[in-house]
Amino acid sequence: MKATIITILLALFIFSSCKKNEVPTCKNCNFDCLEANEHDVITNNCLANWECDFVVVPDSKVDVEEYLGFTSGAKNVFQMLKSTQGEEFIADDEFTDILVFELDDSQKSFSADNNELEKMNVHFKRVCFCSEVLFLPITTGCLQGEKQSNGSWFVQGKLTIPFSYGSEVVKLDAEFN
Repeated sequence: MKATIITILLALFIFSSCKKNEVPTCKNCNFDCLEANEHDVITNNCLANWECDFVVVPDSKVDVEEYLGFTSGAKNVFQMLKSTQGEEFIADDEFTDILVFELDDSQKSFSADNNELEKMNVHFKRVCFCSEVLFLPITTGCLQGEKQSNGSWFVQGKLTIPFSYGSEVVKLDAEFN
């Protein structure tokens, strides 16, 4: 009897620890990370003088030691690149923002808030002529996504970036291919 109770408790512990690392899914995602009239949202229609790319990289994993934030692995990495060369006659006004996160290939949707973002390994880096050029872990905000019938992903998010000089909010509403 004692061995049966120990076996059941062990099985419950293993099952609960496996579930703890799963990224929550959303059925019929509501995409409610953003309010209806949000400003400064990064979309597939990038601002003038900026380039925006939204890609899903299969067979990869987030690796913050790599410049672009990923390397080969067993997951799908979602990557947003937003960059500008700045003004032609102004030195050192080039910027690149890189957002990366990962998801198991079997998952068809996700909905993560705050500490759940850690399960997706969400990181952000701003490359510029500035002092803090490194991937920062994101643990505050909202990120939701759903795989579309054409294989692309619709992703919406509102994430707080914890820079040393103060936090900034990055908002996105885009299709990742």
